Amino acid sequence: MIRSSFHFFFWAGIIGLVAAVSGQGFELKLQLQKAHIGEIFLGCQDGATSAYDRRIDIFAPPPGMQTGYVGFTSSDPKLPLLYKDIRGLDLPQEWKLHCQPEGNLAIVLSWSADSVPDGLALTIKQDDRVFDMRTIKRLEVKKTTTLLIELKKNAPAAP
Repeated sequence: MIRSSFHFFFWAGIIGLVAAVSGQGFELKLQLQKAHIGEIFLGCQDGATSAYDRRIDIFAPPPGMQTGYVGFTSSDPKLPLLYKDIRGLDLPQEWKLHCQPEGNLAIVLSWSADSVPDGLALTIKQDDRVFDMRTIKRLEVKKTTTLLIELKKNAPAAP
């Protein structure tokens, strides 16, 4: 009786630990050069949504003078750009990153692919080109545009 109870609680604990680890989410820092801020964050977290979430998402500061302006757009066009945009754990997810360079100075984005959890694909679309964010770790934006960043589960490997 004691042995079977131990096994039950042991396996229930292991299953609960696996569920908790897979449901933690992540956060990715995009470093910026020639922009009004030096970094910006996207990610996924339990309890977050694709709308603005008070205490989770953070508004971007207003643009500076003679510098690029960068921020995530919100689903509500009345809200300012976001400095930190955290979404829910349901996949797929997407972020729209507005980039407005100053003059002829390109905004440079860079990131560490190690922050993307295994089993997920993170891509960034600039114009008609789509880049795997695990493969490239730097992108230049020379004209005002909105980049599309998409997160989804990796397709299973072909047998």
